[in-house]
Amino acid sequence: MKATTKRQKKSAVGPTRWDAQWEKQFGLLVKFHARNGRWPKASEEFPKGNRLGLWANRQRDLRERGDLDAARVAALQRAGFDWNKIDARGMHWDEQFAYLNEYRRRNKGEWPIAREEFPKGNRLGLWVWRQRQAASYGLLSKDRRAQLEKIKFPFELPDSWEEHLNTLRQYRAKNPDRWPKAREEFPKGNRLGLWCHLQRCAHKAGRLAPERVAGLDKLGFQWSIKEVSWSRFYELLKEYKRENPEKWPILQATALKDRRLIAWCSIQRGKKRAGRLDADKIARLEKIGFRW
Repeated sequence: MKATTKRQKKSAVGPTRWDAQWEKQFGLLVKFHARNGRWPKASEEFPKGNRLGLWANRQRDLRERGDLDAARVAALQRAGFDWNKIDARGMHWDEQFAYLNEYRRRNKGEWPIAREEFPKGNRLGLWVWRQRQAASYGLLSKDRRAQLEKIKFPFELPDSWEEHLNTLRQYRAKNPDRWPKAREEFPKGNRLGLWCHLQRCAHKAGRLAPERVAGLDKLGFQWSIKEVSWSRFYELLKEYKRENPEKWPILQATALKDRRLIAWCSIQRGKKRAGRLDADKIARLEKIGFRW
């Protein structure tokens, strides 16, 4: 006698709760398509909390392996289901490009800046920046480049490097003992700290022109982020001493704005004892009477 197959066993006992679950997901899939005119992305939920996109991809995988029930294949075929997996990245690019066109329609002559959102919650400015980066590294496909060129997309922004360097020079004249923090603006609205960070990144990657390196070196630019951190704590220590001229930071200190300053002071003492603290730093600390 022939062995009973799993499918025959299922028929014998009637529909299972798994069958009911499949029918429910299938109904949601049809509803999603009717509402959106497309099939869900792999990461998409519908309704919220139900990973419908993942379920749809599961059906594609099962069919490819020949493990999807013929009746289910037929039901999905009748619904016009696309058996090819959705290119999520491609869809994202097309979606952002559509947003960019809409942005341009509403803001004549303007392009989104780095952190600008459009619509709210969508970081269109960041996407625009990534297109410029991809183009500069030759990673932007011909088709996408052509689409952007068609709307006269500016792949290169006007070079304001010298202007930023001059601004940094002005900043140093006002703040000779420190460099801009990553999020610091100077003057207000100009993200000078971010610009400095980008110069360090470009220099580390070997992509900063020698004349620009030389221009920053003339200002004594700190290429290492560790040096920037040291200067920040040094300034915190000076501020503490101005407010507490007779004290040095200790664990009981209540006037500290950054309690990590205590540990930083201990590290400087340890490095000096080990002979690993630069003479320049020792001199700067001794200038304010640092207690070794």
